[in-house]
Amino acid sequence: MRLKAEQLASHLQQNYLPVYLIHGDEQMLVEEASDLVRQHARNQGVTDRQVWHVEGRFDWSQLQWQEQTMSLFSSQRLLELRLPSGSPGKEGGEALRKFTASPPADTCLLIISGKIDARSQKSKWFTELEKVGATIAVWPVDAANLPRWVMQRMQQQGLQASQQVAALIAERVEGNLFAAAQEIDKLQLLSSNGVVDEQLVLASVADNARFEAFGLMDCAFLGQAKKIPRMIARLRDEGLDIMSIFSAVSWALHRAVNMAEQLEQGQRIEQVFAAQKPPVWQKSQPMMRQALMRHNRQQWQQFLPQISRIDQAAKGSLKACPWALLEQLCMKVAGVDTLTTV
Repeated sequence: MRLKAEQLASHLQQNYLPVYLIHGDEQMLVEEASDLVRQHARNQGVTDRQVWHVEGRFDWSQLQWQEQTMSLFSSQRLLELRLPSGSPGKEGGEALRKFTASPPADTCLLIISGKIDARSQKSKWFTELEKVGATIAVWPVDAANLPRWVMQRMQQQGLQASQQVAALIAERVEGNLFAAAQEIDKLQLLSSNGVVDEQLVLASVADNARFEAFGLMDCAFLGQAKKIPRMIARLRDEGLDIMSIFSAVSWALHRAVNMAEQLEQGQRIEQVFAAQKPPVWQKSQPMMRQALMRHNRQQWQQFLPQISRIDQAAKGSLKACPWALLEQLCMKVAGVDTLTTV
C-alpha cells in the first residue's frame, strides 16, 4: 500500500507491516517518519535493531541470512536499511524481492531511501514490496508553503501564533525545515503560556546557538577555513548533539551537489538558484557562487560518502570521532585538503 506521510502515525496505531519504505529528499521529514516506525517497534517490544548502510559493494546476502536466522536476543527485531541513492541495483532488487516474497514472522524491514522516481516505482522490487508492506513518499516543503507548515507544527506543539509570526519564522530560517523545527522546539520552552509573538521569535533566533550549525556551513562555503576548527570546538563544548549539527551540514551539502549537477548540465546559475526548493535567498547567492566555483560536480559528489561516515560514527557503527570527521569535511568544502585518517 501507499501511505501519505501524514497518514503514517494513524496507520501504525492499528497495523504493523513486515516492510516499510520511506523515501524522499527532505532528510528531516524522512527521519521523523522513520522515527514513528522505530517508536512503534519499541512499543511492540522490539529491542533487537540492526542498521545497514548500502554503500559501494554492499553484501546483500546479509538480508537472506537474516531471513533464515531467528533473533538470539529478542522475539522481534527491526532491520533498518539505509539506501541513500534510491536504487538497490539489480542484486539488491532481487534480494528485496526474495525478502518480501516470504518475510520472516519475527522481523520488520525499514528501508530509508533517497528520492525514488516514478520510473523506479514501477520496478518489480518496489511493486512487490508494496503488496506486503507500505511505501511513504516524503515531499519537500517549498518556500510558499513553509509558513503553513510552521503554523501546523506549532499547533502540534501546543503553541498559539498568528500567520505573521509563522511567516517571520519561515523567513528567519531561510526555508530550512530543520532550522524551523529547532526554532519551534526552543519557542516551546521559552513561551510561558503557549503564546508566541513576534518579539519572542526575534529574541529566540538572535540567541539560538543551534543556528551556529548553519554559520559553520557559511564559513565552509565562503572558504573561511581558519574559523572552522574554532566553531566546531565551540559547538562541541556547548554540548550540542552532533546529529543536530550533522543534519544541517547534510542538508546544505546535498543542496550544493544538486546545484553543481544542474550547472554541469549547462543551466545558468541564476536559473539554478531559482529552481531550488526553497530558492537560494538573494543574500546567500554570492556565497554559493563562490562555493560552486571552488569545486566541480565530481568533487561535490565525493563529499557525500563523508557525510555517511559522520552519520555512522555518530551512531557508533564506525569507530571514529564524528566531530573530527565533521571538521575534515568542512575544511575540504572550504578548499583545504586534510588527512583522511581519524
